[in-house]
Amino acid sequence: MASPFRMKLSAILVALFPLTLAYGPARAVDCTDFLRMHGMLRQAQAQCAFQSFNPEIVDMARRCYNRVGSGKGAQAIRAGAKEFDYIADLRGKDVTCALIGRSFPMVIR
Repeated sequence: MASPFRMKLSAILVALFPLTLAYGPARAVDCTDFLRMHGMLRQAQAQCAFQSFNPEIVDMARRCYNRVGSGKGAQAIRAGAKEFDYIADLRGKDVTCALIGRSFPMVIR
């Protein structure tokens, strides 16, 4: 069974990515959740040695960060990074990296 964490972040990305491209983050995205997901994926990029990160996601994260402000934005990004670390501690880094790579191929490679 998939963890609630994985299901929630996957659901956020799958549901919001097309809408965000069409309408922009202010209309389609809960910026706090998006920044948390972004923080988790950035931590994965650093820990898993992924080579590329979708620039549209980076741009959306930048716009969301500006929208919610540095305090709330930084807190959400740190929370996402901690979520990656938590899963990696539970499942192991290699398993977590493989899971992230399979779950978010449109974001990181």
